[in-house]
Amino acid sequence: MTGAIAAEAAEALLRLIVSVPSVNPAFRTAADPPEIFGEAALALALKDWAETQGLAAELDEVEPGRPNLVVRVKGASAGPRMMWEGHLDTVQVTGMADPFAPRLQDGRLYGRGAVDDGASVAAFLLAARALAADPPPGDVDVVLAVDEEYNYVGVLHHLARGESYALGVAGEPTDCQVVRACKGCLRWTVTFRGRPAHTSKPHEGLNAIEAGRRFLALCDAEMARRTEAHPLLGAATLVCTGFESGEGPNTVPSSARLRFDYRYLPSEDSRAVHAAFRALAGGLAAEMPGLGVEVSEPFVDSSAMDVPETAEIVTRMGAICAAHGRSGPALGVPYGSDATKMVNVAGVPTIVFGPGNIAQAHAVDEHVEVAQVVEAAVMLAELARGL
Repeated sequence: MTGAIAAEAAEALLRLIVSVPSVNPAFRTAADPPEIFGEAALALALKDWAETQGLAAELDEVEPGRPNLVVRVKGASAGPRMMWEGHLDTVQVTGMADPFAPRLQDGRLYGRGAVDDGASVAAFLLAARALAADPPPGDVDVVLAVDEEYNYVGVLHHLARGESYALGVAGEPTDCQVVRACKGCLRWTVTFRGRPAHTSKPHEGLNAIEAGRRFLALCDAEMARRTEAHPLLGAATLVCTGFESGEGPNTVPSSARLRFDYRYLPSEDSRAVHAAFRALAGGLAAEMPGLGVEVSEPFVDSSAMDVPETAEIVTRMGAICAAHGRSGPALGVPYGSDATKMVNVAGVPTIVFGPGNIAQAHAVDEHVEVAQVVEAAVMLAELARGL
């Protein structure tokens, strides 16, 4: 046992989180069993857990059948109010033999959601239980949101309530280190429409795959020109994550649809980025007479963030990390989280922090060390009590 937070309690809570499926509905395919999708069952299970521990908990429906869970700890005085935010949803379970059967091996708890985001959720709740028994100066709200893995509607819904917070922590697997900067994420599609023809007379057609190939070359050249680098995040990146085309083995393809993922820097404007690649596609249409081009509006636009290294939440948690032997400057990461919405939508200085390693997120052998969940909970309680 470490303070009021025991490894046995952490293991039991992690087992509960893994055993209740909460796959984001955006990832559902026709072959998937419907009962594994949605966050409602997990939100209810964790509400029951919280209330059993004497914590105040409420469900706040974001979309039909998709509620956030808010657990509140009342502070002892007028200290700064904090928001700790984790997410209830997980990604798909493709390739996993038994994703919702938690398994402990060598101190590690295995299963879908164990580290992303069960580890942070468990650390937040265990810290909240400890704080309720010995209240911190200020209020702490634990917000467990839906839909972080796709379009962030859960955290945006909570922020739209207008509740005021001085500091924030977004839970993601950072190995209990402070993350203060991350890239944004922009996703969109480009569709080229050519002209079908028999492959024995390809000159009579307009090959949409060729248009896609040329466009990818233009994208490569554009990225080579984008030389800006952030000291913690490096350069922006672009990945074509999908290329769909072809009608038949003897037909010149008349359409091609490409999907893109651009990770942008805090200094970049996502609208300007999108406009630049839209212009590239339009230029290609001018080079290939008869080619139709459709560039979609972004279906994901998650902002970047760069919280100053002098911000109170960064320096205080950094000192706690150092006291626990996790010294070093705050980090930047290429992936996104709900932290960016807390920073850019609500103006809440926020770090990303949590137990576990990001390499295990979304993996078929996803797991987290139970001891690190306990350590994170202790560190979070220290943060709240020190404000």
